[in-house]
Amino acid sequence: MKSIHTIGVFLRPFTHSLKEYFFEFQELATSLGFEIILESLSAKMIGMQGLEFEDVCRRSDALLSIGGDGTLISVARRSFIYQKPILGINMGNLGFLTDLQKEEVETFFPLLKSGNYSIANHTMLEGSIDGECFFALNDIILRHLNNGSMIHLKASIDQEYFNSYCGDGLIIATPTGSTAYNISAGGAVVYPFSYNLLLTPICAHSLTQRPLVLPGEFEVDIEVGSNQECNVVIDGQENKLLKPHQCLHIRALKNGVKLIHNPHWNYFKILRQKFHWGE
Repeated sequence: MKSIHTIGVFLRPFTHSLKEYFFEFQELATSLGFEIILESLSAKMIGMQGLEFEDVCRRSDALLSIGGDGTLISVARRSFIYQKPILGINMGNLGFLTDLQKEEVETFFPLLKSGNYSIANHTMLEGSIDGECFFALNDIILRHLNNGSMIHLKASIDQEYFNSYCGDGLIIATPTGSTAYNISAGGAVVYPFSYNLLLTPICAHSLTQRPLVLPGEFEVDIEVGSNQECNVVIDGQENKLLKPHQCLHIRALKNGVKLIHNPHWNYFKILRQKFHWGE
């Protein structure tokens, strides 16, 4: 792999307690010969100066999120057009994506310098409403504006009518997002490096409505029922409004997010640890 020299850093928002760890990390990284660039909002949170998001992405060889999976997902979604590899240091609990623990940084970062690391490609979703495009690493979720109300959704696959969903909503997930809201709604766990689209109804009104796993080559269109409006939730972090007669178009991008992993990283080991399988 390519040797990494310049790293753009993003801290979990509203977590001022990360200040002490960032200085500790920065001292270690610079001692190993890395240039560290801190993003402006992260810098402001801990009383420093930083660069704007786009400048950090352009100038860095790789991006680093310090926080939990949510922080990494936000960085991945917003930086996707720059196609920079991303590494996450896990400061949270679950950590499916941010698999590097802070105590492992000292031994792992020399591997970045020597190019002895692996990069995994994660399928990304591209959504569009009336020409406005956005990206999601985990999922795009459609729900009624009033979360207590039932919603009616019409789904087409490759522009051919496929199904109508009536219930609390619909999840369109990537394989990476299969272990997020998708699994809570009864969807399957899918190997994260697969090229698929997952459609999982949320509390469907009919028992015949079941989760569906599609090849990634298919494209999906969703329309909301007459006289209804729909909340489109992107990776649980951003919301858009889908109005009557509008269409949400979703496709899977095979050239997706590039996440940096330890060469010995094993997905099935992570599943066993996080879900306590076999115990």
